[in-house]
Amino acid sequence: MEDENKLESVVGWRRTIRFALPSMTMMLFISSYTMVDGAFISNLMDTDALAACNILMPLFSVLTGLGFMFATGGSAYVANLMGRGEDDRARGAFTSIVLFAVAVAMILTVLSLVFMEPLVGFLGADEVLKAGSMEYGTVISVFCVFFIRQYVFNQMLIVAGRPGLSLALSVAGGLTNIILDYVFIGVVGWGLTGAAIASGCGALIPTVVGLVLFSRGGMTLRFRKPVRDPSVITSTCTNGISEMASELSGGITTLLFNVTMMEYVGPDGVSAITILMYAQFLAIATVIGYSNGVAPVMSYNHGKGDREGMQGLYRISMMFVLVFSVAAFVVMESFSSYIVGFFAEGSDGVMEIAVAGAAVFAFAFLAMGFNVYASSLFTSLSNGLVSALISVMRSLLLLAPLIVLLPMSFGIGAVWYAVPVTEFATLVLSVLLMLVLGRGYGFIKGVPRG
Repeated sequence: MEDENKLESVVGWRRTIRFALPSMTMMLFISSYTMVDGAFISNLMDTDALAACNILMPLFSVLTGLGFMFATGGSAYVANLMGRGEDDRARGAFTSIVLFAVAVAMILTVLSLVFMEPLVGFLGADEVLKAGSMEYGTVISVFCVFFIRQYVFNQMLIVAGRPGLSLALSVAGGLTNIILDYVFIGVVGWGLTGAAIASGCGALIPTVVGLVLFSRGGMTLRFRKPVRDPSVITSTCTNGISEMASELSGGITTLLFNVTMMEYVGPDGVSAITILMYAQFLAIATVIGYSNGVAPVMSYNHGKGDREGMQGLYRISMMFVLVFSVAAFVVMESFSSYIVGFFAEGSDGVMEIAVAGAAVFAFAFLAMGFNVYASSLFTSLSNGLVSALISVMRSLLLLAPLIVLLPMSFGIGAVWYAVPVTEFATLVLSVLLMLVLGRGYGFIKGVPRG
């Protein structure tokens, strides 16, 4: 018996949070891959090894960006078709998206393996970090297909009305990563190679199980003959380009942070910025998870023309982001020494730099969640251009120049102000865009503009 569509039943804050909770937890586990690697590496090896991993963060940004692009852009496209009652076309489009994502991932694997040595040099690795970066990056490249496809499968399970299954796969992958990190690094002694294999195995599980689930006849969304329509891929990519742009921009800013810290402070500075980025990843993963969880519902209501449902979901989402943002700020300000100590206990230099930076960095959490949700909101409405504008604004257009210019003008301590200033400036843009466009789309109550 085929599953009923569960997206139309997501009404009210209780059902909305319950529906989004698996996605939030899922994103926490997915984002934990590099964090768990970092925790085991810094505690079982040293902070130089942690810095060597962080040098490769731009590569992870490419993987995550591609995964998010296909997942969010594709899910919005597929959910919109389902909202219009075109379930069979939605299945064919879903299959086409998955196949194209796999092809892109295989190309990325080949390019990464061939150009790994010049890549780590370009990303700022010195002689101390180069060998470790190459070791970690080479193994990670082998798993590109699994890293990208897990994002697509996890998001499409939500579209299929199965957020619980999406959560279960993410938990299984995350626990696998944690266990294998301990075994491969702490017991077997494989070092950075072991950390990379553990992360790859964590992504392998949801990919393999997802293949089985989407091959079942009873799933609302399942594999079928792919549609021969190039607009499926172009619409997916253009709509999801904001997430891709955000992650790529994040990789560029990570590169700038690393280069700046290496120039002014050295490897300890790279380790310090790595730790604060881990804290940011953890916080932002919750908002991304919520946004990804409710995005198919917004896309479905948009396709159905249910303006009342869109307005209710928007109000709930804004309240959730407000509460979470304040909570994240309070936690970061109150417990920064404990958070930093988890990664850098025993390294006084790293501790001092990171704790001082956290006191300023934490203010970014007050605005960051709103910007992430705003970008996701417009993606769910198939407006990739506006979504990309918000994403690029917060992760490249302002942040990149500030990372370079603030230390040059005021010293290295000023670099921590780059992220908060960028997020609050982007918040102004996000609010304006939501107010100006909200009535036209229907998520803000009012008469639609003709």
